[in-house]
Amino acid sequence: MRYTIVSDLPGRLRLRCGPLIMDGGEARGVAQALMSVEGVRVAEVHPANGSVLVAFVPGSRDAVLLAVRSLDVLALPTAEPGIDEASGAIEVRAENNRFVQGIARLVGTHILRRLLLPAPLRAAWVVVRAMGFVARGLSRLVRGQLTVEVLDATAIAASILLGSFDEAGTIIFFLSLSAAMERHVQSRSRLALRSNMITRAETVWAVVDGQDVRVPIEDVARGQVLHLGRGSVLPVDGVVVEGTGEVDESSMTGESRTVKKRPGSTVYAGTALGAGDLHVRVTAPPGVARIDGIVSMVEESSQLKAGVQSRAERLADALVPYSFLAFLAILAITRRPQTAMAVLMVDYSCAIKLSMPIAVMSAMSEGTRRRVVAKGGRYLEELACADTFVFDKTGTLTCACPAVERVFGVGGASEDGVLRLAACIEEHFPHSMARAIVDEAARRGLAHEDELHAKVNYVVAHGISTTVGGMEACIGSAHFVFEDEGVARPAGFVERVAGECPTASVIYLATNHELLGAVAVSDPLRPDARVALDRLRELGVERFVMLTGDSSSCARHVAARLGIDEWHSQVLPEDKSSYVQELRDRGRVVAMVGDGINDSPALAAADVSVAMADASDMARAVADVCILDDRLSSLVTARTLAQRLMRRIHADYRTIVAFNSALIGLGVAGAITLATASAAHNLSTFAIAAANVRPLLPARHPRDASPSGTRDTRP
Repeated sequence: MRYTIVSDLPGRLRLRCGPLIMDGGEARGVAQALMSVEGVRVAEVHPANGSVLVAFVPGSRDAVLLAVRSLDVLALPTAEPGIDEASGAIEVRAENNRFVQGIARLVGTHILRRLLLPAPLRAAWVVVRAMGFVARGLSRLVRGQLTVEVLDATAIAASILLGSFDEAGTIIFFLSLSAAMERHVQSRSRLALRSNMITRAETVWAVVDGQDVRVPIEDVARGQVLHLGRGSVLPVDGVVVEGTGEVDESSMTGESRTVKKRPGSTVYAGTALGAGDLHVRVTAPPGVARIDGIVSMVEESSQLKAGVQSRAERLADALVPYSFLAFLAILAITRRPQTAMAVLMVDYSCAIKLSMPIAVMSAMSEGTRRRVVAKGGRYLEELACADTFVFDKTGTLTCACPAVERVFGVGGASEDGVLRLAACIEEHFPHSMARAIVDEAARRGLAHEDELHAKVNYVVAHGISTTVGGMEACIGSAHFVFEDEGVARPAGFVERVAGECPTASVIYLATNHELLGAVAVSDPLRPDARVALDRLRELGVERFVMLTGDSSSCARHVAARLGIDEWHSQVLPEDKSSYVQELRDRGRVVAMVGDGINDSPALAAADVSVAMADASDMARAVADVCILDDRLSSLVTARTLAQRLMRRIHADYRTIVAFNSALIGLGVAGAITLATASAAHNLSTFAIAAANVRPLLPARHPRDASPSGTRDTRP
């Protein structure tokens, strides 16, 4: 592909390849091709003018130019919007470019019309452009809705009837700018959610020659059969070919009930397998699945708006009838349409309906940059006012990087034999405790990849039962192994394990209903846990509750170290959910923080739920807010962001009402002209909207980029 070098700076090239030689898909394909060149940091391709901007490390200039020259303009690579971080960055830069170009065209054409077009042509243009606004207002009016659109249409039509074509043109211009700004903020929020809201595992289990084989998610292809166990979030669209299960499709449909799936049923990416075991034939691999349905649900569902935002928008529409009544009253008293028009030209609704959504979406976007993803504005509001935080222990208050402390064998069983079999079973279970066992087996060089599993049946918060090499095996908590599975307790064994590892979580292993041994797993507290909880108290949290399936001695130890007000040990999933519901029934606003499949019922029951970075797929699918780094202090960041957002929205509302009331009063009194009042109103609207894009949190210090660092996030 031929090009002209427009700018050539160290580490940065801007090329011009000619306008209209590529479409949007080809621009994405070219950008991705350049991003794959070694040394390239950033690649932007703009299809409108064929501009290519590349940032690269020193020494890669020739490789970049060679890559551009090697592209065939008649067969340019194409790409759909991707779900990886690099693709997301490309889409964000493209959206920013579209917004800047659109605003430049809008402002430029408005100025040129005022300077170059004669008055009759300007008037004709205004009449033509006004038709769309008037039509929208009439459609609302016909449906019996007296909304902001009706008010806008009335103001434009009245200006035209009074012969104030330039005034009507100015109204149209400002409304067009408002619409462009809102579209841009919505698009940026959609892109942020696309890259962070969808949960995908890095690897999946594929069925190859009748055996389960772990493969990278990027290698999954159409027609392949995947084996999905309980607790998995489906990474693809597909058709069930074997097994039955209950799938939570709320991320797609918004319905909370699960859907029965059997052979022949269709399943979708982003939905969660709550129960059962499925073999799924892939019909749409990652990147081409119906994943956009999740993002659309988040954007379009009014239930996900912040309550204060929804109330402000309803109030904006509710004020419209009063604006019309004031207009008619002033017209009847003064007999001067120009004076009465001040009420129509200066209203509260425009500023309220523009500034509130921008404030919420900007906060969501800022949260995403801070590795805190909220799935809707209303969850930020709930997080801001939550007075009780309920925590799971393992993986939430602890590091989510547990390690095997001791391995115990029973009878003649060796430690290595117990650990090898435990790892063989636990590799099918996506949880930090399971990974600790698998990692310890790998560290000791204990191979277990050749084992055959007839079926892996995971019981939430209890354990796993399966068949390994013809033997029935079960692994899990003492309750699961000894009570549910009926395995006999060797005399003094449980007491011995508890005495030697008092703060560890103990996992018991049995084969053919005989205890084989136990694995004690220790998980240290997160280093920032105590500081984070102290900061949350400073931010208004009144009570901390910890729910855990661990022993009472372990729970007591953790609660004492962290200053937790209330704790409950050996808690089952349904009990966690009941505790949360009980707190809500007592009038508490509850935030539930968890990471495991066993936390999912409680996450769903809370006013707002938070999943940590290392959470299971199901927990992240259920959670309203996801923390994407491994710091509990990010929960403080989320709380601070949410509270500052609420303060900003309330301050905006007070400013809008006070300023526009003053303009209406001055306009009715004749102290300012109608044009001045209208211009001041529109400029104030844009000023407030622009101010709402400002960050709510201070810039991070470079040291805060470290996952283990902490920072002051007090408001």
